[in-house]
Amino acid sequence: MIPGRLTSPLHSRTRASLLLAAGALLLTFGCSSSPKAELAPAAPTEYAFWPPYPDEPRIQFLVSYQHSGQVAEVKKNTLADIVYGKESATDTAVNKPYGVEMWNGRIYTCDIRAACVMVFDLRSRQTRVMGTTGREILLRPTDVAVADDGMKYVADIGRNMIFVFDANERFVTTYGMKDLQPSGVAVFGDRLYVSNFVGQRVEILNRFNGAPIGHIGEKGDEDGKFVRPLGIEVDKDGNVYVTDVIRCKMQKFSPDGTFLFSFGTITNNLGALRRPKHLAVDEDGLIYIVDSAFQNVQVFDAEGYILTFFGATGVHPGAMYLPAGVTIHKGDLDLFKPYIHPDFEPEYLILVTNQFTENKVSVYAFGQLRPGVSVEAIRASQAQVALGVEDAAKVEQGVGGQVAPDDVPADLKD
Repeated sequence: MIPGRLTSPLHSRTRASLLLAAGALLLTFGCSSSPKAELAPAAPTEYAFWPPYPDEPRIQFLVSYQHSGQVAEVKKNTLADIVYGKESATDTAVNKPYGVEMWNGRIYTCDIRAACVMVFDLRSRQTRVMGTTGREILLRPTDVAVADDGMKYVADIGRNMIFVFDANERFVTTYGMKDLQPSGVAVFGDRLYVSNFVGQRVEILNRFNGAPIGHIGEKGDEDGKFVRPLGIEVDKDGNVYVTDVIRCKMQKFSPDGTFLFSFGTITNNLGALRRPKHLAVDEDGLIYIVDSAFQNVQVFDAEGYILTFFGATGVHPGAMYLPAGVTIHKGDLDLFKPYIHPDFEPEYLILVTNQFTENKVSVYAFGQLRPGVSVEAIRASQAQVALGVEDAAKVEQGVGGQVAPDDVPADLKD
Protein backbone atom coordinates (compact mmCIF):
# COMPACT_ATOMS: atom_id res chain seq x y z
CA MET A 1 0.00 0.00 0.00
CA ILE A 2 1.23 3.50 -0.76
CA PRO A 3 0.86 5.58 2.43
CA GLY A 4 -1.60 8.42 2.21
CA ARG A 5 -2.98 7.36 -1.15
CA LEU A 6 -6.18 5.63 -0.12
CA THR A 7 -7.81 8.69 1.36
CA SER A 8 -9.47 10.06 -1.76
CA PRO A 9 -13.21 10.81 -1.60
CA LEU A 10 -14.50 7.39 -2.67
CA HIS A 11 -17.54 5.71 -1.13
CA SER A 12 -16.65 3.89 2.08
CA ARG A 13 -16.74 0.33 0.77
CA THR A 14 -14.40 1.15 -2.12
CA ARG A 15 -12.02 3.20 -0.01
CA ALA A 16 -11.82 0.58 2.70
CA SER A 17 -11.42 -2.45 0.49
CA LEU A 18 -9.49 -1.46 -2.65
CA LEU A 19 -5.98 -2.25 -1.49
CA LEU A 20 -2.87 -2.32 -3.56
CA ALA A 21 -1.93 -6.00 -3.91
CA ALA A 22 1.44 -6.95 -2.48
CA GLY A 23 4.44 -7.84 -4.36
CA ALA A 24 -14.63 -12.04 -38.03
CA LEU A 25 -15.98 -12.74 -41.67
CA LEU A 26 -12.63 -11.83 -43.20
CA LEU A 27 -10.80 -13.92 -40.68
CA THR A 28 -10.76 -17.72 -40.62
CA PHE A 29 -14.23 -18.67 -41.75
CA GLY A 30 -14.36 -22.36 -42.45
CA CYS A 31 -10.79 -23.02 -41.38
CA SER A 32 -10.09 -26.47 -40.04
CA SER A 33 -8.80 -25.14 -36.73
CA SER A 34 -12.13 -23.56 -35.77
CA PRO A 35 -13.45 -25.33 -32.67
CA LYS A 36 -16.80 -27.06 -32.59
CA ALA A 37 -19.68 -25.11 -31.13
CA GLU A 38 -19.74 -25.84 -27.42
CA LEU A 39 -21.84 -22.94 -26.18
CA ALA A 40 -20.99 -21.30 -22.86
CA PRO A 41 -17.67 -22.10 -21.18
CA ALA A 42 -17.89 -24.36 -18.15
CA ALA A 43 -18.35 -22.92 -14.66
CA PRO A 44 -15.05 -22.53 -12.78
CA THR A 45 -13.76 -24.93 -10.14
CA GLU A 46 -11.50 -22.26 -8.66
CA TYR A 47 -11.86 -18.49 -8.63
CA ALA A 48 -9.33 -15.74 -9.36
CA PHE A 49 -9.65 -12.64 -7.17
CA TRP A 50 -7.79 -9.34 -6.87
CA PRO A 51 -6.45 -8.27 -4.49
CA PRO A 52 -5.66 -11.90 -3.56
CA TYR A 53 -5.66 -13.42 -0.09
CA PRO A 54 -5.23 -12.15 2.61
CA ASP A 55 -6.77 -8.90 1.31
CA GLU A 56 -10.50 -8.58 0.79
CA PRO A 57 -11.26 -9.32 -2.88
CA ARG A 58 -12.88 -6.62 -5.00
CA ILE A 59 -12.45 -7.94 -8.55
CA GLN A 60 -13.23 -11.48 -9.71
CA PHE A 61 -12.42 -13.04 -13.07
CA LEU A 62 -15.59 -14.64 -14.46
CA VAL A 63 -15.09 -16.06 -17.96
CA SER A 64 -13.38 -15.44 -21.29
CA TYR A 65 -14.48 -15.90 -24.90
CA GLN A 66 -12.26 -16.93 -27.79
CA HIS A 67 -14.65 -17.97 -30.56
CA SER A 68 -18.27 -17.66 -31.61
CA GLY A 69 -19.05 -21.29 -30.88
CA GLN A 70 -18.97 -20.51 -27.16
CA VAL A 71 -21.97 -18.25 -27.60
CA ALA A 72 -24.25 -19.90 -30.16
CA GLU A 73 -24.64 -22.41 -32.92
CA VAL A 74 -23.88 -21.04 -36.38
CA LYS A 75 -26.76 -18.97 -37.74
CA LYS A 76 -27.18 -18.64 -41.51
CA ASN A 77 -27.83 -15.29 -43.11
CA THR A 78 -31.48 -14.68 -43.86
CA LEU A 79 -32.64 -12.63 -46.84
CA ALA A 80 -33.43 -9.73 -44.49
CA ASP A 81 -29.91 -9.90 -43.06
CA ILE A 82 -28.41 -9.63 -46.53
CA VAL A 83 -30.71 -6.81 -47.64
CA TYR A 84 -30.33 -4.72 -44.49
CA GLY A 85 -26.70 -5.44 -43.79
CA LYS A 86 -26.80 -7.62 -40.68
CA GLU A 87 -23.97 -10.11 -40.84
CA SER A 88 -23.88 -13.54 -39.21
CA ALA A 89 -20.62 -15.18 -38.24
CA THR A 90 -19.61 -18.80 -38.66
CA ASP A 91 -17.85 -20.57 -35.82
CA THR A 92 -14.71 -18.49 -35.98
CA ALA A 93 -12.10 -17.28 -33.54
CA VAL A 94 -11.51 -13.78 -32.26
CA ASN A 95 -8.14 -13.00 -33.77
CA LYS A 96 -6.56 -9.72 -32.64
CA PRO A 97 -9.06 -7.81 -30.48
CA TYR A 98 -8.63 -4.19 -29.47
CA GLY A 99 -11.45 -1.88 -28.31
CA VAL A 100 -14.48 -3.42 -26.60
CA GLU A 101 -17.93 -2.31 -25.47
CA MET A 102 -21.03 -3.98 -24.04
CA TRP A 103 -24.65 -2.96 -24.52
CA ASN A 104 -27.96 -4.73 -24.07
CA GLY A 105 -26.41 -8.14 -23.43
CA ARG A 106 -24.09 -7.88 -26.44
CA ILE A 107 -20.30 -7.71 -26.44
CA TYR A 108 -18.83 -5.66 -29.30
CA THR A 109 -15.15 -6.39 -29.99
CA CYS A 110 -13.00 -4.61 -32.56
CA ASP A 111 -10.82 -7.18 -34.35
CA ILE A 112 -7.90 -5.51 -36.13
CA ARG A 113 -6.76 -8.56 -38.05
CA ALA A 114 -10.24 -9.80 -38.98
CA ALA A 115 -11.20 -6.24 -40.03
CA CYS A 116 -14.58 -6.35 -38.33
CA VAL A 117 -16.47 -5.80 -35.11
CA MET A 118 -17.52 -9.16 -33.71
CA VAL A 119 -20.80 -9.25 -31.82
CA PHE A 120 -21.38 -11.83 -29.09
CA ASP A 121 -25.10 -11.56 -28.35
CA LEU A 122 -25.16 -13.47 -25.07
CA ARG A 123 -28.84 -13.00 -24.33
CA SER A 124 -30.04 -14.13 -27.75
CA ARG A 125 -27.22 -16.68 -28.13
CA GLN A 126 -26.22 -15.37 -31.52
CA THR A 127 -22.97 -14.19 -33.06
CA ARG A 128 -22.68 -11.59 -35.79
CA VAL A 129 -20.11 -9.29 -37.34
CA MET A 130 -20.28 -5.65 -38.33
CA GLY A 131 -18.45 -3.84 -41.07
CA THR A 132 -17.55 -6.56 -43.58
CA THR A 133 -20.22 -6.11 -46.26
CA GLY A 134 -21.74 -3.23 -48.19
CA ARG A 135 -20.34 -0.10 -49.74
CA GLU A 136 -18.00 0.76 -46.85
CA ILE A 137 -16.10 -1.96 -45.00
CA LEU A 138 -13.78 -1.80 -42.01
CA LEU A 139 -10.03 -2.12 -42.40
CA ARG A 140 -8.46 -1.75 -38.94
CA PRO A 141 -11.08 -0.99 -36.25
CA THR A 142 -9.49 0.03 -32.95
CA ASP A 143 -12.37 1.16 -30.75
CA VAL A 144 -16.15 1.16 -30.47
CA ALA A 145 -18.56 3.30 -28.46
CA VAL A 146 -22.30 2.77 -27.98
CA ALA A 147 -24.68 5.63 -27.21
CA ASP A 148 -27.70 5.29 -24.95
CA ASP A 149 -29.95 4.97 -28.01
CA GLY A 150 -27.91 2.03 -29.32
CA MET A 151 -26.10 3.92 -32.08
CA LYS A 152 -22.59 2.55 -32.49
CA TYR A 153 -19.46 4.43 -33.51
CA VAL A 154 -16.35 2.56 -34.64
CA ALA A 155 -12.92 4.18 -34.97
CA ASP A 156 -11.04 2.76 -37.97
CA ILE A 157 -7.38 3.76 -37.89
CA GLY A 158 -6.82 2.04 -41.24
CA ARG A 159 -9.59 3.81 -43.17
CA ASN A 160 -9.18 7.09 -41.24
CA MET A 161 -12.92 7.23 -40.68
CA ILE A 162 -15.59 6.77 -38.05
CA PHE A 163 -18.15 4.11 -39.03
CA VAL A 164 -21.70 4.57 -37.74
CA PHE A 165 -24.14 1.68 -37.15
CA ASP A 166 -27.68 1.85 -35.81
CA ALA A 167 -29.19 0.04 -32.81
CA ASN A 168 -29.80 -3.01 -35.00
CA GLU A 169 -26.15 -3.05 -36.13
CA ARG A 170 -26.97 -1.86 -39.65
CA PHE A 171 -24.43 0.37 -41.35
CA VAL A 172 -25.58 4.01 -41.52
CA THR A 173 -22.72 6.21 -42.69
CA THR A 174 -19.11 7.24 -42.13
CA TYR A 175 -17.61 10.43 -40.73
CA GLY A 176 -14.26 11.80 -41.75
CA MET A 177 -12.23 14.97 -41.85
CA LYS A 178 -8.83 16.13 -43.05
CA ASP A 179 -5.86 14.65 -41.17
CA LEU A 180 -8.04 12.37 -39.05
CA GLN A 181 -6.64 9.04 -37.87
CA PRO A 182 -9.05 7.85 -35.18
CA SER A 183 -7.70 5.51 -32.52
CA GLY A 184 -10.34 5.91 -29.81
CA VAL A 185 -13.93 7.07 -29.58
CA ALA A 186 -16.36 8.02 -26.81
CA VAL A 187 -19.94 9.30 -26.71
CA PHE A 188 -21.54 11.82 -24.36
CA GLY A 189 -24.94 13.34 -25.15
CA ASP A 190 -24.90 14.60 -28.73
CA ARG A 191 -21.10 14.72 -28.81
CA LEU A 192 -18.64 12.24 -30.27
CA TYR A 193 -15.10 12.49 -28.91
CA VAL A 194 -12.36 11.05 -31.13
CA SER A 195 -8.68 10.52 -30.32
CA ASN A 196 -6.88 11.78 -33.44
CA PHE A 197 -3.68 9.75 -33.45
CA VAL A 198 -1.76 11.71 -36.09
CA GLY A 199 -3.64 14.98 -35.60
CA GLN A 200 -2.39 14.87 -31.99
CA ARG A 201 -5.55 16.15 -30.40
CA VAL A 202 -9.11 15.13 -29.53
CA GLU A 203 -11.77 15.97 -32.12
CA ILE A 204 -15.30 16.81 -30.99
CA LEU A 205 -18.02 15.98 -33.52
CA ASN A 206 -21.79 16.09 -33.58
CA ARG A 207 -22.58 12.40 -33.31
CA PHE A 208 -25.74 12.70 -35.40
CA ASN A 209 -24.19 14.26 -38.51
CA GLY A 210 -20.40 14.25 -37.98
CA ALA A 211 -20.11 18.03 -38.06
CA PRO A 212 -17.00 19.37 -36.25
CA ILE A 213 -17.78 21.12 -32.96
CA GLY A 214 -14.26 21.80 -31.73
CA HIS A 215 -11.20 20.05 -30.39
CA ILE A 216 -9.20 19.50 -27.20
CA GLY A 217 -5.44 19.88 -26.98
CA GLU A 218 -2.74 20.18 -29.60
CA LYS A 219 0.67 18.78 -30.51
CA GLY A 220 3.19 18.97 -27.70
CA ASP A 221 4.87 17.33 -24.74
CA GLU A 222 3.30 19.48 -22.05
CA ASP A 223 0.17 19.29 -19.92
CA GLY A 224 -2.92 19.62 -22.06
CA LYS A 225 -1.08 18.52 -25.21
CA PHE A 226 -0.59 15.21 -26.99
CA VAL A 227 1.96 13.21 -28.93
CA ARG A 228 -0.11 10.09 -29.66
CA PRO A 229 -3.55 10.13 -27.99
CA LEU A 230 -5.14 6.68 -28.01
CA GLY A 231 -7.69 5.72 -25.34
CA ILE A 232 -10.54 8.09 -24.54
CA GLU A 233 -13.44 8.04 -22.10
CA VAL A 234 -16.07 10.48 -20.79
CA ASP A 235 -17.42 10.24 -17.24
CA LYS A 236 -20.98 10.86 -16.07
CA ASP A 237 -20.24 14.58 -15.60
CA GLY A 238 -18.83 15.06 -19.10
CA ASN A 239 -15.15 15.15 -18.12
CA VAL A 240 -12.84 13.74 -20.79
CA TYR A 241 -9.99 11.30 -20.05
CA VAL A 242 -7.27 10.54 -22.63
CA THR A 243 -4.26 8.22 -22.59
CA ASP A 244 -1.15 9.07 -24.60
CA VAL A 245 0.77 5.95 -25.62
CA ILE A 246 4.00 7.89 -26.31
CA ARG A 247 3.98 10.31 -23.38
CA CYS A 248 2.78 7.49 -21.10
CA LYS A 249 0.29 9.87 -19.50
CA MET A 250 -3.38 10.00 -18.67
CA GLN A 251 -4.86 13.49 -18.92
CA LYS A 252 -8.23 14.69 -17.66
CA PHE A 253 -10.12 17.64 -19.15
CA SER A 254 -13.30 19.42 -18.09
CA PRO A 255 -16.39 19.34 -20.37
CA ASP A 256 -15.28 22.64 -21.92
CA GLY A 257 -11.81 21.23 -22.70
CA THR A 258 -9.89 22.83 -19.83
CA PHE A 259 -6.92 20.75 -18.67
CA LEU A 260 -7.48 19.50 -15.11
CA PHE A 261 -4.65 17.11 -14.24
CA SER A 262 -2.48 14.29 -15.51
CA PHE A 263 -0.55 11.36 -14.11
CA GLY A 264 1.91 8.77 -15.35
CA THR A 265 5.65 8.18 -15.05
CA ILE A 266 7.81 5.86 -17.16
CA THR A 267 9.16 3.31 -14.68
CA ASN A 268 8.71 -0.38 -13.99
CA ASN A 269 6.88 0.33 -10.75
CA LEU A 270 3.21 -0.31 -10.22
CA GLY A 271 1.32 2.95 -10.62
CA ALA A 272 3.48 4.05 -13.54
CA LEU A 273 2.35 3.87 -17.16
CA ARG A 274 4.60 2.14 -19.70
CA ARG A 275 2.31 1.42 -22.63
CA PRO A 276 -1.18 2.73 -21.77
CA LYS A 277 -3.94 1.77 -24.19
CA HIS A 278 -7.69 2.11 -23.66
CA LEU A 279 -9.31 3.18 -20.39
CA ALA A 280 -12.65 3.22 -18.59
CA VAL A 281 -14.14 5.27 -15.74
CA ASP A 282 -16.82 4.06 -13.33
CA GLU A 283 -19.57 6.07 -11.62
CA ASP A 284 -17.39 6.73 -8.57
CA GLY A 285 -14.54 8.11 -10.66
CA LEU A 286 -12.30 5.04 -10.50
CA ILE A 287 -10.04 5.01 -13.57
CA TYR A 288 -9.17 1.68 -15.21
CA ILE A 289 -6.17 1.82 -17.56
CA VAL A 290 -4.91 -1.06 -19.70
CA ASP A 291 -1.12 -1.24 -19.82
CA SER A 292 0.15 -3.67 -22.44
CA ALA A 293 3.73 -3.44 -21.17
CA PHE A 294 2.77 -4.37 -17.60
CA GLN A 295 0.17 -6.80 -19.01
CA ASN A 296 -2.50 -5.76 -16.55
CA VAL A 297 -5.22 -3.23 -15.82
CA GLN A 298 -4.36 -0.70 -13.13
CA VAL A 299 -7.06 0.98 -11.07
CA PHE A 300 -6.60 4.59 -9.96
CA ASP A 301 -8.79 6.76 -7.77
CA ALA A 302 -10.44 9.96 -8.95
CA GLU A 303 -7.27 11.92 -8.18
CA GLY A 304 -4.96 9.56 -10.05
CA TYR A 305 -3.49 7.59 -7.15
CA ILE A 306 -2.94 3.87 -7.66
CA LEU A 307 -5.33 1.59 -5.76
CA THR A 308 -4.88 -1.89 -7.17
CA PHE A 309 -4.41 -3.87 -10.36
CA PHE A 310 -5.63 -7.12 -11.87
CA GLY A 311 -4.57 -9.48 -14.62
CA ALA A 312 -0.81 -10.04 -15.13
CA THR A 313 0.81 -12.77 -17.20
CA GLY A 314 0.65 -16.40 -16.16
CA VAL A 315 -1.49 -19.50 -16.42
CA HIS A 316 -4.00 -18.50 -13.75
CA PRO A 317 -7.64 -17.68 -14.62
CA GLY A 318 -7.92 -14.11 -15.84
CA ALA A 319 -4.28 -13.81 -16.92
CA MET A 320 -3.49 -11.24 -19.62
CA TYR A 321 -1.17 -11.11 -22.60
CA LEU A 322 -0.86 -7.80 -24.46
CA PRO A 323 -4.20 -6.40 -23.26
CA ALA A 324 -5.57 -3.45 -25.23
CA GLY A 325 -9.25 -2.70 -24.56
CA VAL A 326 -11.32 -2.20 -21.43
CA THR A 327 -14.88 -1.16 -20.70
CA ILE A 328 -17.21 -1.01 -17.70
CA HIS A 329 -20.78 -2.24 -18.01
CA LYS A 330 -23.66 -1.88 -15.57
CA GLY A 331 -26.33 -4.56 -15.82
CA ASP A 332 -26.52 -8.00 -17.47
CA LEU A 333 -25.00 -9.62 -14.38
CA ASP A 334 -27.51 -12.44 -14.69
CA LEU A 335 -25.75 -13.62 -17.85
CA PHE A 336 -22.68 -14.47 -15.80
CA LYS A 337 -24.30 -16.00 -12.72
CA PRO A 338 -22.72 -19.47 -13.28
CA TYR A 339 -19.24 -17.93 -13.03
CA ILE A 340 -19.71 -15.72 -9.96
CA HIS A 341 -18.46 -17.09 -6.64
CA PRO A 342 -21.50 -17.78 -4.43
CA ASP A 343 -20.03 -15.57 -1.70
CA PHE A 344 -19.16 -12.67 -4.00
CA GLU A 345 -21.61 -9.83 -4.61
CA PRO A 346 -20.90 -8.12 -7.97
CA GLU A 347 -21.76 -4.50 -8.75
CA TYR A 348 -20.72 -4.16 -12.38
CA LEU A 349 -18.79 -5.89 -15.14
CA ILE A 350 -15.32 -5.10 -16.50
CA LEU A 351 -14.38 -6.42 -19.95
CA VAL A 352 -10.78 -6.61 -21.17
CA THR A 353 -9.39 -7.71 -24.54
CA ASN A 354 -6.08 -9.53 -25.01
CA GLN A 355 -4.35 -9.60 -28.39
CA PHE A 356 -2.74 -12.95 -27.62
CA THR A 357 -3.51 -15.92 -25.31
CA GLU A 358 -6.81 -17.77 -25.21
CA ASN A 359 -8.42 -15.09 -23.04
CA LYS A 360 -9.25 -12.89 -26.02
CA VAL A 361 -12.33 -11.25 -24.43
CA SER A 362 -12.23 -11.58 -20.64
CA VAL A 363 -15.04 -10.65 -18.27
CA TYR A 364 -14.45 -9.63 -14.66
CA ALA A 365 -16.77 -8.32 -11.94
CA PHE A 366 -16.20 -5.51 -9.46
CA GLY A 367 -17.86 -6.06 -6.09
CA GLN A 368 -17.27 -7.34 -2.58
CA LEU A 369 -17.88 -10.35 -0.37
CA ARG A 370 -21.43 -10.85 0.79
CA PRO A 371 -22.20 -9.58 4.31
CA GLY A 372 -20.95 -11.95 6.97
CA VAL A 373 -18.51 -13.79 4.68
CA SER A 374 -14.85 -13.68 5.73
CA VAL A 375 -11.77 -13.82 3.54
CA GLU A 376 -10.82 -17.06 5.29
CA ALA A 377 -14.13 -18.64 4.25
CA ILE A 378 -13.29 -18.39 0.52
CA ARG A 379 -9.57 -19.05 0.78
CA ALA A 380 -9.78 -22.70 -0.25
CA SER A 381 -11.56 -21.84 -3.52
CA GLN A 382 -9.18 -19.07 -4.60
CA ALA A 383 -6.80 -19.62 -7.49
CA GLN A 384 -3.21 -18.48 -7.11
CA VAL A 385 -2.68 -15.39 -9.26
CA ALA A 386 0.46 -13.59 -10.38
CA LEU A 387 1.28 -10.38 -8.53
CA GLY A 388 4.15 -8.94 -10.54
CA VAL A 389 4.29 -6.79 -13.63
CA GLU A 390 6.14 -7.76 -16.78
CA ASP A 391 7.51 -5.43 -19.39
CA ALA A 392 6.16 -6.90 -22.61
CA ALA A 393 7.41 -4.05 -24.77
CA LYS A 394 9.77 -6.27 -26.75
CA VAL A 395 6.91 -8.63 -27.51
CA GLU A 396 4.60 -5.78 -28.49
CA GLN A 397 6.97 -3.70 -30.57
CA GLY A 398 9.41 -6.32 -31.82
CA VAL A 399 12.65 -4.50 -31.05
CA GLY A 400 13.40 -2.67 -27.84
CA GLY A 401 9.85 -1.63 -27.16
CA GLN A 402 10.35 1.83 -28.59
CA VAL A 403 7.75 3.63 -30.68
CA ALA A 404 8.83 6.43 -32.96
CA PRO A 405 6.60 9.51 -32.52
CA ASP A 406 5.61 9.40 -36.19
CA ASP A 407 4.83 5.66 -36.24
CA VAL A 408 1.82 3.57 -35.38
CA PRO A 409 2.54 1.05 -32.56
CA ALA A 410 3.05 -2.45 -33.91
CA ASP A 411 0.00 -3.83 -32.14
CA LEU A 412 -2.22 -1.43 -34.11
CA LYS A 413 -0.96 -2.97 -37.33
CA ASP A 414 -2.07 -6.23 -38.87
